[in-house]
Amino acid sequence: MKKLLRIETIKVMPYGVFQVLGILYLISFILSIIILPQIKLETSINEGSTDLLDLPSMFSFPVIWDTYAYLAAKSNIYLAILVIFLAGNEFSYLTFRQQVITGLSRSDLLNGKVLTIFAISLANMVVIFLAGILYGVIFTSGYSGWDMISHLPSLGIYFLQAVSYMLMALMLAVWLRNKTLAIVVLLVWSVILEPLIRLVLRKYIWVKIGLFFPVRVISRLSPFPENNLMDMIKQNANALTADFTQSLPLWANLLLAGGYGLLFYFIARKILLRRDL
Repeated sequence: MKKLLRIETIKVMPYGVFQVLGILYLISFILSIIILPQIKLETSINEGSTDLLDLPSMFSFPVIWDTYAYLAAKSNIYLAILVIFLAGNEFSYLTFRQQVITGLSRSDLLNGKVLTIFAISLANMVVIFLAGILYGVIFTSGYSGWDMISHLPSLGIYFLQAVSYMLMALMLAVWLRNKTLAIVVLLVWSVILEPLIRLVLRKYIWVKIGLFFPVRVISRLSPFPENNLMDMIKQNANALTADFTQSLPLWANLLLAGGYGLLFYFIARKILLRRDL
Protein backbone atom coordinates (compact mmCIF):
# COMPACT_ATOMS: atom_id res chain seq x y z
CA MET A 1 0.00 0.00 0.00
CA LYS A 2 2.82 2.41 0.88
CA LYS A 3 4.53 1.58 -2.40
CA LEU A 4 1.38 2.29 -4.41
CA LEU A 5 0.76 5.55 -2.59
CA ARG A 6 4.38 6.62 -3.13
CA ILE A 7 4.11 5.87 -6.86
CA GLU A 8 0.87 7.83 -7.14
CA THR A 9 2.35 10.77 -5.23
CA ILE A 10 5.31 10.93 -7.60
CA LYS A 11 2.96 10.99 -10.58
CA VAL A 12 0.34 13.35 -9.16
CA MET A 13 2.16 16.12 -7.35
CA PRO A 14 4.01 17.64 -10.37
CA TYR A 15 0.91 17.31 -12.60
CA GLY A 16 -0.31 20.75 -13.73
CA VAL A 17 -3.99 19.79 -13.95
CA PHE A 18 -3.84 18.48 -10.38
CA GLN A 19 -2.42 21.80 -9.21
CA VAL A 20 -4.93 23.91 -11.19
CA LEU A 21 -8.01 21.93 -10.15
CA GLY A 22 -6.78 21.79 -6.57
CA ILE A 23 -6.37 25.57 -6.53
CA LEU A 24 -9.82 26.07 -8.12
CA TYR A 25 -11.36 23.79 -5.50
CA LEU A 26 -9.71 25.67 -2.65
CA ILE A 27 -10.61 29.08 -4.10
CA SER A 28 -14.29 28.15 -4.57
CA PHE A 29 -14.50 26.78 -1.03
CA ILE A 30 -12.62 29.66 0.60
CA LEU A 31 -14.66 32.30 -1.25
CA SER A 32 -17.89 30.62 -0.20
CA ILE A 33 -16.96 30.54 3.48
CA ILE A 34 -15.86 34.20 3.36
CA ILE A 35 -18.79 35.66 1.40
CA LEU A 36 -21.77 33.58 2.51
CA PRO A 37 -21.64 34.46 6.23
CA GLN A 38 -22.21 38.09 5.27
CA ILE A 39 -25.55 37.37 3.55
CA LYS A 40 -28.87 37.69 5.32
CA LEU A 41 -32.23 37.09 3.60
CA GLU A 42 -35.42 38.33 5.23
CA THR A 43 -39.09 38.31 4.38
CA SER A 44 -41.64 40.83 5.61
CA ILE A 45 -44.72 39.46 7.33
CA ASN A 46 -47.37 41.75 8.82
CA GLU A 47 -45.09 44.77 8.86
CA GLY A 48 -42.41 42.74 10.59
CA SER A 49 -39.54 40.68 9.31
CA THR A 50 -38.69 37.01 9.64
CA ASP A 51 -35.25 35.58 9.00
CA LEU A 52 -35.58 33.16 6.11
CA LEU A 53 -31.92 32.47 5.65
CA ASP A 54 -29.73 33.88 8.38
CA LEU A 55 -26.44 32.61 7.01
CA PRO A 56 -24.25 33.84 9.88
CA SER A 57 -26.09 31.41 12.17
CA MET A 58 -25.26 28.60 9.73
CA PHE A 59 -21.56 29.30 10.28
CA SER A 60 -21.70 28.86 14.04
CA PHE A 61 -21.35 25.70 16.12
CA PRO A 62 -22.69 23.08 15.70
CA VAL A 63 -24.38 23.76 12.33
CA ILE A 64 -21.12 24.92 10.73
CA TRP A 65 -20.06 21.31 10.10
CA ASP A 66 -23.26 20.65 8.11
CA THR A 67 -22.78 23.90 6.20
CA TYR A 68 -19.15 23.22 5.30
CA ALA A 69 -19.91 19.64 4.26
CA TYR A 70 -22.63 20.98 1.96
CA LEU A 71 -20.34 23.64 0.44
CA ALA A 72 -17.49 21.19 -0.05
CA ALA A 73 -19.84 18.72 -1.72
CA LYS A 74 -20.78 21.35 -4.32
CA SER A 75 -17.13 21.43 -5.38
CA ASN A 76 -16.80 17.66 -5.72
CA ILE A 77 -17.11 18.01 -9.49
CA TYR A 78 -13.57 19.44 -9.53
CA LEU A 79 -12.33 16.35 -7.71
CA ALA A 80 -14.20 14.00 -10.05
CA ILE A 81 -12.72 15.72 -13.12
CA LEU A 82 -9.29 15.51 -11.52
CA VAL A 83 -9.67 11.75 -11.05
CA ILE A 84 -10.70 11.40 -14.71
CA PHE A 85 -7.59 13.28 -15.79
CA LEU A 86 -5.34 11.19 -13.55
CA ALA A 87 -6.77 7.88 -14.74
CA GLY A 88 -7.14 8.98 -18.36
CA ASN A 89 -3.49 9.97 -18.57
CA GLU A 90 -2.49 6.44 -17.63
CA PHE A 91 -4.09 5.22 -20.86
CA SER A 92 -3.04 8.19 -22.99
CA TYR A 93 0.64 7.91 -22.05
CA LEU A 94 0.64 4.09 -21.70
CA THR A 95 1.95 4.33 -18.14
CA PHE A 96 -0.41 1.58 -16.99
CA ARG A 97 1.17 -0.76 -19.54
CA GLN A 98 4.67 0.24 -18.50
CA GLN A 99 3.91 -0.34 -14.83
CA VAL A 100 2.58 -3.83 -15.55
CA ILE A 101 5.77 -4.60 -17.47
CA THR A 102 7.84 -3.44 -14.49
CA GLY A 103 6.00 -5.71 -12.06
CA LEU A 104 2.71 -4.18 -10.84
CA SER A 105 -0.53 -6.09 -11.27
CA ARG A 106 -3.64 -4.59 -12.84
CA SER A 107 -5.31 -4.64 -9.44
CA ASP A 108 -2.38 -2.62 -8.08
CA LEU A 109 -2.94 -0.01 -10.79
CA LEU A 110 -6.57 0.44 -9.84
CA ASN A 111 -5.89 0.30 -6.11
CA GLY A 112 -3.30 3.04 -6.51
CA LYS A 113 -5.97 5.32 -7.94
CA VAL A 114 -8.36 4.36 -5.14
CA LEU A 115 -5.70 5.25 -2.57
CA THR A 116 -5.32 8.62 -4.31
CA ILE A 117 -9.08 9.14 -4.01
CA PHE A 118 -8.98 8.35 -0.30
CA ALA A 119 -6.00 10.68 0.20
CA ILE A 120 -7.74 13.56 -1.60
CA SER A 121 -10.94 13.04 0.41
CA LEU A 122 -8.97 12.91 3.67
CA ALA A 123 -7.11 16.12 2.77
CA ASN A 124 -10.46 17.81 2.12
CA MET A 125 -11.72 16.71 5.53
CA VAL A 126 -8.67 18.29 7.16
CA VAL A 127 -9.21 21.58 5.28
CA ILE A 128 -12.90 21.64 6.25
CA PHE A 129 -12.08 20.82 9.87
CA LEU A 130 -9.52 23.61 10.19
CA ALA A 131 -11.82 26.12 8.50
CA GLY A 132 -14.73 24.99 10.68
CA ILE A 133 -12.78 25.43 13.89
CA LEU A 134 -11.59 28.90 12.83
CA TYR A 135 -14.92 30.28 11.63
CA GLY A 136 -16.93 28.47 14.29
CA VAL A 137 -14.98 30.27 17.00
CA ILE A 138 -15.43 33.59 15.17
CA PHE A 139 -19.18 33.32 14.57
CA THR A 140 -20.26 31.47 17.72
CA SER A 141 -20.70 33.02 21.13
CA GLY A 142 -21.17 31.02 24.31
CA TYR A 143 -20.51 27.62 22.76
CA SER A 144 -19.71 24.46 24.69
CA GLY A 145 -17.46 21.54 23.84
CA TRP A 146 -20.51 19.53 22.83
CA ASP A 147 -21.58 22.31 20.46
CA MET A 148 -18.22 22.05 18.74
CA ILE A 149 -18.36 18.30 18.12
CA SER A 150 -22.02 17.27 18.06
CA HIS A 151 -22.32 17.66 14.25
CA LEU A 152 -18.74 16.63 13.50
CA PRO A 153 -19.89 13.29 11.97
CA SER A 154 -21.00 15.38 8.97
CA LEU A 155 -17.35 15.43 7.92
CA GLY A 156 -17.21 11.62 7.94
CA ILE A 157 -20.36 11.53 5.84
CA TYR A 158 -18.81 14.01 3.42
CA PHE A 159 -15.76 11.73 3.18
CA LEU A 160 -17.97 8.87 1.98
CA GLN A 161 -19.74 11.23 -0.41
CA ALA A 162 -16.51 12.47 -2.00
CA VAL A 163 -15.08 8.94 -2.28
CA SER A 164 -18.25 7.54 -3.89
CA TYR A 165 -18.51 10.34 -6.45
CA MET A 166 -14.82 10.08 -7.39
CA LEU A 167 -15.15 6.30 -7.72
CA MET A 168 -17.92 6.88 -10.25
CA ALA A 169 -15.57 9.20 -12.14
CA LEU A 170 -12.81 6.57 -11.97
CA MET A 171 -15.15 3.94 -13.39
CA LEU A 172 -16.02 6.21 -16.32
CA ALA A 173 -12.35 6.94 -16.98
CA VAL A 174 -11.45 3.24 -17.00
CA TRP A 175 -14.46 2.35 -19.14
CA LEU A 176 -14.18 5.12 -21.75
CA ARG A 177 -10.39 5.73 -21.66
CA ASN A 178 -10.94 9.18 -23.11
CA LYS A 179 -10.68 12.06 -20.67
CA THR A 180 -12.90 14.48 -22.59
CA LEU A 181 -15.60 11.89 -23.26
CA ALA A 182 -15.58 10.70 -19.64
CA ILE A 183 -15.97 14.27 -18.35
CA VAL A 184 -18.83 14.95 -20.77
CA VAL A 185 -20.60 11.72 -19.77
CA LEU A 186 -20.17 12.51 -16.08
CA LEU A 187 -21.58 16.03 -16.45
CA VAL A 188 -24.43 15.06 -18.78
CA TRP A 189 -25.46 12.16 -16.55
CA SER A 190 -25.24 14.15 -13.32
CA VAL A 191 -26.91 17.35 -14.55
CA ILE A 192 -29.28 16.26 -17.33
CA LEU A 193 -29.90 12.56 -17.85
CA GLU A 194 -30.32 11.26 -14.32
CA PRO A 195 -32.62 14.13 -13.20
CA LEU A 196 -34.70 13.66 -16.38
CA ILE A 197 -34.94 9.89 -15.91
CA ARG A 198 -35.88 10.38 -12.25
CA LEU A 199 -38.62 12.82 -13.23
CA VAL A 200 -40.12 10.46 -15.83
CA LEU A 201 -39.97 7.36 -13.61
CA ARG A 202 -41.33 9.31 -10.68
CA LYS A 203 -44.33 10.38 -12.71
CA TYR A 204 -45.15 7.12 -14.46
CA ILE A 205 -43.83 4.30 -12.26
CA TRP A 206 -43.22 5.11 -8.58
CA VAL A 207 -43.02 8.45 -6.86
CA LYS A 208 -39.98 7.48 -4.77
CA ILE A 209 -37.95 5.58 -7.34
CA GLY A 210 -35.81 8.63 -8.08
CA LEU A 211 -34.45 8.60 -4.53
CA PHE A 212 -32.39 5.48 -5.31
CA PHE A 213 -30.36 6.79 -8.25
CA PRO A 214 -26.59 7.12 -7.64
CA VAL A 215 -26.07 10.86 -8.09
CA ARG A 216 -29.19 11.62 -6.07
CA VAL A 217 -28.13 9.26 -3.27
CA ILE A 218 -24.59 10.64 -3.13
CA SER A 219 -25.66 14.29 -3.30
CA ARG A 220 -28.18 13.90 -0.47
CA LEU A 221 -25.49 12.79 1.97
CA SER A 222 -24.67 16.46 2.56
CA PRO A 223 -27.98 18.33 2.15
CA PHE A 224 -28.50 22.04 2.67
CA PRO A 225 -28.53 22.64 6.45
CA GLU A 226 -31.91 22.89 8.13
CA ASN A 227 -33.21 26.46 8.46
CA ASN A 228 -36.38 28.52 8.12
CA LEU A 229 -36.08 28.67 4.33
CA MET A 230 -35.85 24.89 4.03
CA ASP A 231 -38.82 24.48 6.37
CA MET A 232 -40.87 26.83 4.19
CA ILE A 233 -39.91 24.96 1.01
CA LYS A 234 -40.83 21.60 2.53
CA GLN A 235 -44.16 22.88 3.82
CA ASN A 236 -45.05 24.28 0.40
CA ALA A 237 -43.53 21.52 -1.71
CA ASN A 238 -45.44 20.70 -4.89
CA ALA A 239 -44.81 18.57 -7.96
CA LEU A 240 -41.90 20.78 -9.01
CA THR A 241 -40.11 20.94 -5.68
CA ALA A 242 -40.95 17.54 -4.18
CA ASP A 243 -37.94 15.86 -5.78
CA PHE A 244 -35.74 18.51 -4.16
CA THR A 245 -37.23 18.18 -0.69
CA GLN A 246 -37.78 14.40 -0.48
CA SER A 247 -35.00 12.15 0.71
CA LEU A 248 -34.32 8.71 2.12
CA PRO A 249 -33.28 8.39 5.77
CA LEU A 250 -29.61 9.15 6.32
CA TRP A 251 -28.75 5.54 7.15
CA ALA A 252 -30.29 4.39 3.85
CA ASN A 253 -28.36 7.00 1.88
CA LEU A 254 -25.15 5.95 3.64
CA LEU A 255 -25.68 2.27 2.81
CA LEU A 256 -26.62 3.00 -0.79
CA ALA A 257 -23.72 5.42 -1.32
CA GLY A 258 -21.28 2.87 0.08
CA GLY A 259 -22.85 0.19 -2.09
CA TYR A 260 -22.62 2.35 -5.20
CA GLY A 261 -18.98 3.13 -4.41
CA LEU A 262 -18.17 -0.59 -4.19
CA LEU A 263 -20.14 -1.24 -7.39
CA PHE A 264 -18.19 1.44 -9.27
CA TYR A 265 -14.92 -0.03 -7.99
CA PHE A 266 -15.73 -3.60 -9.02
CA ILE A 267 -16.98 -2.52 -12.45
CA ALA A 268 -13.75 -0.58 -13.03
CA ARG A 269 -11.73 -3.56 -11.77
CA LYS A 270 -13.52 -6.00 -14.06
CA ILE A 271 -12.99 -3.74 -17.07
CA LEU A 272 -9.32 -3.20 -16.26
CA LEU A 273 -8.67 -6.92 -15.78
CA ARG A 274 -10.30 -7.92 -19.07
CA ARG A 275 -9.17 -5.18 -21.47
CA ASP A 276 -5.81 -4.67 -23.08
CA LEU A 277 -3.78 -1.83 -21.63
